[in-house]
Amino acid sequence: MSTEADYADLPMEIILQIMDYLNPGDLLEASLTCKRWFNASLHPKFMSRIQIVFDKLQDPSALNAFAAKMRYYTKIYLNEVDLEQTNLNFWNCFGQYFTDVIFNSCELREKTFNAILRQLKNLESLEINNCRELFMSGRLFKDLNDREAISCVNVKHISLKHNRYLSDALFSRIMSTMKNVESFNLSGCHISFHGGLFRKFYPPNQQEIGASENVLTFYYIIKFIESHAKHLKCLDLSETLIDGNALTTLAQVNNLKLEKLILKSCDQLTNSGISSFVCFQNTLMVLDLSHSVRLTDPSVIQICKTLTQLKTLKLRRCRALTDQSIKEIRLLKQLECLDISECDVITSKGFIEGIANEPNDSMIELHVSALNICQSAVIKVAECLKNLRLLDLSFCKNAVTNLALQVIFKHLLKLRNLNLEFCDMISDAGICGMEMQSQMRIYEQTSNSKQNVKSDSSPNTSQEIDNSHDELDQPIERINRQSFHISLRSRAEEEIVNDAKRKRIMLHMYEQPINCTQYQMNCTQYSIARLKGLRSLNVASCNRISDVSLKYAFEFRELETLSLSKCQQISAIGIEYVVIKCPSIKVLNLSDCHNLTDPAIEMISKKLRRLTHLHLERCSQLTDSSLDSIAMHCKRIKFLDVRGCRSICSEPNLRLDNLRSMQRILISKPGPYQMQKQPKAPPMPPPF
Repeated sequence: MSTEADYADLPMEIILQIMDYLNPGDLLEASLTCKRWFNASLHPKFMSRIQIVFDKLQDPSALNAFAAKMRYYTKIYLNEVDLEQTNLNFWNCFGQYFTDVIFNSCELREKTFNAILRQLKNLESLEINNCRELFMSGRLFKDLNDREAISCVNVKHISLKHNRYLSDALFSRIMSTMKNVESFNLSGCHISFHGGLFRKFYPPNQQEIGASENVLTFYYIIKFIESHAKHLKCLDLSETLIDGNALTTLAQVNNLKLEKLILKSCDQLTNSGISSFVCFQNTLMVLDLSHSVRLTDPSVIQICKTLTQLKTLKLRRCRALTDQSIKEIRLLKQLECLDISECDVITSKGFIEGIANEPNDSMIELHVSALNICQSAVIKVAECLKNLRLLDLSFCKNAVTNLALQVIFKHLLKLRNLNLEFCDMISDAGICGMEMQSQMRIYEQTSNSKQNVKSDSSPNTSQEIDNSHDELDQPIERINRQSFHISLRSRAEEEIVNDAKRKRIMLHMYEQPINCTQYQMNCTQYSIARLKGLRSLNVASCNRISDVSLKYAFEFRELETLSLSKCQQISAIGIEYVVIKCPSIKVLNLSDCHNLTDPAIEMISKKLRRLTHLHLERCSQLTDSSLDSIAMHCKRIKFLDVRGCRSICSEPNLRLDNLRSMQRILISKPGPYQMQKQPKAPPMPPPF
């Protein structure tokens, strides 16, 4: 047994090297080991990974109390904080260390902002989002002395998104203090791209008129881009009315070589504008055109042919795209992240011939949520994209089957994030690998035969794989074939009974196998436990998953986020094993798990020491005893959702008053969710 001296006396170089492999959450836990490890965690290269967050701070004086701490952070995020009620002691102490500062929806005015900015001498990134009081008066930086006293030479990123009072005058003054900006964000701002409105505020006969304080025009934005073209690398104009003409004008700016362009939810974009832009700006590495309703196949085809260096392409909810454009994605050899979720017209044919046409070692993230694809497409992805770290298959209910899961667990061993929400065809058999041997044998035989057949026979092979997965619930089918009586249950009741039978049979096969030979013949050994590095797992609404999977397959030491929402067969039996085998969970969603009782919440509270977010919405069997367990053991919890828990008191915040870390509790409004006295039974009807 190791003692504290065994690891406390390690050389500092070794401790620093160990900590270099840890994520921020694990780094915080390691710093609590002993004083020597705490001092090692204060190294500048580790502190640069950590962001200090003040969220909805009710007592602004806490900023001053924090100034007495010995740690120095480089990143700070202030959300809905009234900075007008605080003095400047905090900024005087920490201002010189901050490199990244975010003001989001803060009460902030010109005088206070100028005083804060003077202390940020090493500022590199500044975000002022939705701070209307700061821009409402229009007097920010109007005094030339204020601009000269503030040094923002090192600022490389500036964000002014969702500021409705931003004008040409304010934009020009702010940008004049920043000479080396490489990226800026104006998403959600009211930018005028129409020439008629520009002529209204800048008449042709008034050449000496200054920048307007009433409107923000694309003309002044282009002037800034032209003056900083050599440095500018990233631009975000999401949720604006930018059109094809403006995009063409932007593309033709001299010396401009953008690497990242984000145009989410820009409804006025046209194919001609996008095509001309990518022809001029062929150095793009990141392109986000999500929710662009006018985007069609010609634009994507031009993107795939021109942007050979593209690494990230996001086309979520571009519903006009078809297989014709998706096939061309195979030309992007360096693509690492692809998002084509919610593109309804895309089918398995385009998916297989494009993304999964050949082995691709560069793809790391793939988002294909809510696509109309089949099982063979998911199997091809698992076979060809073996370096995937993130895979989003949510709402692909017809594509994600038990066989598809087995192929994923066989090939994608590097997965860190897996989203299977509402893939309700999967069951314990697919998660654990039980009763899947025959299907996997057919799949492996089919895969081997593919190497000896021509490409024109591949569609028939894929169809053969699809036809081989019909027996999803073999144990249940065997029982049903033995019973010949006619059931009088409804369809929903029959499904509940089948789920209970399936769970009982799977437990019997695991715990009491007839003999080792038969057990090995039924088990494929391809369970979800093979994904050792999994950090985020979402199996919400997969109602066929039961305690069997939690007990025998869930063993992830690094898992931080787990969603079991609407998995109604989950009970305290499975939770007991999850909290032991997955000790790093921070976010746990158990909403609509109606079989959960107070002992399950007690185990969660005691074992999951890192738990920060717990969702228990509509868990009807929970009582105030669960709140007492949370209040006693969950010392780091920040968020709790107990809406719809009818047996819990109407004011749970009073029972959790001792939790200093708690930031938000979601509760039901008084009324039908409160526990009420049951009414008396109605009298019997009179006899005839």
